[in-house]
Amino acid sequence: MKHKNLIANSFNENEKKINEKKLLSEYNWDSMTKISLITAINKKYKKNIDYRKFNNLKTFEDLDKLISKTLK
Repeated sequence: MKHKNLIANSFNENEKKINEKKLLSEYNWDSMTKISLITAINKKYKKNIDYRKFNNLKTFEDLDKLISKTLK
């Protein structure tokens, strides 16, 4: 996962607990986590992630891929 650190920080979790196959629903994937992730991406990369695509995500791998697509 390319953006493991960013994801772990947004979820307020240790990087070691973030596994690409784990389900987002097993973690605190709520509105505050989403806002934290959107803010972190905007602050670090000056890019805006399409939050509407969050509804289609199931795993951390899906989230990592969405972030990668956003940063291209």
